[in-house]
Amino acid sequence: MNNLCRLCPRNCSVDRTKSRGYCNQGMLKVARVALHKWEEPIISGTNGSGTVFFSGCNLKCVYCQNYEVSRGKGKDITASQLADAFKKLEDLGAHNVNLVTPTHFVDDIIKACEIYKPKIPIVYNCGGYESPQTLERLRDIVDIFMPDFKYSDNSLAKKYSNCPNYFEVCTEVIVKMRQLCPIDIVTDGIMKSGLIIRHLVLPNALDNTKGVIDWLANNVAKNTYISLMGQYVPFGEAFKFAEINRKLKPLEYKIAVNYALKQGFENTFIQSLESANEDFIPDFDDMSLLNS
Repeated sequence: MNNLCRLCPRNCSVDRTKSRGYCNQGMLKVARVALHKWEEPIISGTNGSGTVFFSGCNLKCVYCQNYEVSRGKGKDITASQLADAFKKLEDLGAHNVNLVTPTHFVDDIIKACEIYKPKIPIVYNCGGYESPQTLERLRDIVDIFMPDFKYSDNSLAKKYSNCPNYFEVCTEVIVKMRQLCPIDIVTDGIMKSGLIIRHLVLPNALDNTKGVIDWLANNVAKNTYISLMGQYVPFGEAFKFAEINRKLKPLEYKIAVNYALKQGFENTFIQSLESANEDFIPDFDDMSLLNS
């Protein structure tokens, strides 16, 4: 790890061997390593996605469904143990190794891949607030980029994620990710390489969603994989904000879906609102693969 951390646009410039940055993390820490069957169908397939949930986050959204993990819950491990986890997930038949909220541990991920590079695709599953320079270092490591595109409205980004320049950063990041993974390859229903852009529809924020879709319509190909998520549940500190302290209404999600489909996106993933359920939140007390 570089002495001064500048892995993400927060540019904290702290020595994380001695202190912690905005992500609230020092050395490598993970909250869960397991097969996960609730990602997009071309990621989870039939066997499941081999997820590695990293502790901490550079966004820490107030409504985060993995709130405890984003605030630091997890177990300290080494890069060697992370490499071993990759191998175990591969041996279990995972369709990919899915790195969830990995940004602040990119140095450790690179070290782990030097020890053992999985033969299955590696997915970079992030919040969309990334440094293009950090992403460039992953050119020969990551096969699939799966960023969130949370906000077109920076006032909401500031309010809910303390991130007043989110839109400008995220749109630059999506362009960079497409450059790094220019071709979507899906074989037998499973993605091997490419880009999936996720957007979580928030309550009372349809203009924000429409702004995201409008930007995508003008800047990415219409066959780009778009995942329009209706799974919002008010976790974390959402109770402090009356306008998002409820689940999404079916009509809100219907309007969002119809707006995306009218833009002509050919590969749009649509959720059942039954997914807005706490039962779909992973068990972050399951450390079996790390302990074995």
